[in-house]
Amino acid sequence: MQKVIFLLTMAVLGYSQTENFRKAPYLIYTGIGMEISVNWQLKDSMMCQIEWGDDNSYSMGKIQVAQYGDDHQFQYVILAPQYEKKYYYRVIAGNDTIGGSATTGPLSDALNIKFFFYGDTRTYPSKHNSVAAQIIVKYQADSSRQTILISSGDLVQNGDSEAHWDTQFFDPSYKNIQQILSELQYIASMGNHEGSGVLFKKYFPYPFYSADRYYWSFDYGPAHFAVIDQYTSYGTGSEQYQWLENDLSTSDKTWKFIVLHEPGWSAGGGHENNTNVQNYIQPLCEQYGVTMVIAGHNHYYARALVNGVYHITTGGGGAPLHWPESGHPNVQKTSFSHHFCEVNIRGDSLDFTAINNSGTVIDEFSVENSQTGIRDAESRISDRHIILLAPTPNPFNPGTDIQFILAVSTEIELSIFDITGKKVNTLVRKLLPAGEHQYRWNSTDDRGGSVSSGIYIVFLRSQNETSSQKIVFLK
Repeated sequence: MQKVIFLLTMAVLGYSQTENFRKAPYLIYTGIGMEISVNWQLKDSMMCQIEWGDDNSYSMGKIQVAQYGDDHQFQYVILAPQYEKKYYYRVIAGNDTIGGSATTGPLSDALNIKFFFYGDTRTYPSKHNSVAAQIIVKYQADSSRQTILISSGDLVQNGDSEAHWDTQFFDPSYKNIQQILSELQYIASMGNHEGSGVLFKKYFPYPFYSADRYYWSFDYGPAHFAVIDQYTSYGTGSEQYQWLENDLSTSDKTWKFIVLHEPGWSAGGGHENNTNVQNYIQPLCEQYGVTMVIAGHNHYYARALVNGVYHITTGGGGAPLHWPESGHPNVQKTSFSHHFCEVNIRGDSLDFTAINNSGTVIDEFSVENSQTGIRDAESRISDRHIILLAPTPNPFNPGTDIQFILAVSTEIELSIFDITGKKVNTLVRKLLPAGEHQYRWNSTDDRGGSVSSGIYIVFLRSQNETSSQKIVFLK
């Protein structure tokens, strides 16, 4: 696949039947805030031109783009010059011109973000189109909402059918769907209706894939997202489980989200609760401070709360609706409706809203996260039992002193991970008394070999709590 990196941006033109476009330009999120990945498909072979700018004059540049693969697909990845700025683009194919706009992602240390999510857009594109119309209303009224759109899967009825992708998801007659695809950077997890995943991967060529692995993670400002593939083993000891535990344990983001398809706690009426989520995902959520699990599969809205973790079922993106049942454990709110959800994070606060396709709010709540940022030990010791202090600043050759405070006697593990989540060194694993403790990492791995320069994560874990800090090692 051709991947061209350049200074980029985006724009908005109308959607109608065109002579050359089979799938109008749409956006996927690459995980890099300043990148904007524009993707499209033509009916036949031809060269295309993409133009971009920070306004509708598209004055920042233009380039010819050739197709990749054997089905007239195109991708152009733009590296924009600024974070959190709106850019415009248009793609020219013969006599056809279609474009859109996108806002680049936030800085890694940003405190405030907004994003949308929904799921199960399959089968009835007219219903999906009505949901998309309300999403457009939201971000046109507030440009800071034009960010990312997350799907919990089941994008089309039969994910192995090219016809279903053409008619249910990319059909140009559903103008609102095509507009959100061209203006919001799209992130999707695998649903059961994605089938083998071959076409899902074809039309959503995320850079995170490895072979047939459809699970990955990314950061977005103060939030960390782990996207789970429930159709690959994720039980204890599996490769995906080990990846997820390392991924969550080494993230220092304030807000953590898991995106998957089949919910662990929902309201019946279509599918039963997924016990694998209950048995494998939920304990990791509790251990590593996950705020919310985003799911679909059941075609309605439901909110459940389990030991401080919110489980949102948002299966009303367009699929035929199911009636949620009453009396299911941990479920606090349900709605029989096509809908979408919005999250607004402001530092320590998260505001959640679910809105139906008529624009009516069907649920809302707020979450306060008291563990934002790195506070001093005295302010944290009152509500935490393990406090990992910031390591001595770089350079720390031949070693760095890692200090922590235990409010009570407890068994702990102090480890070093690299940025990919691989454990490098276990410094100590034992029962320690309450009080201040200090250990030195001599910049070596578990075998005594020297590690390379880079970013590492100090991870302190007890039976019930975790704490982590980033450190930089330069030789």
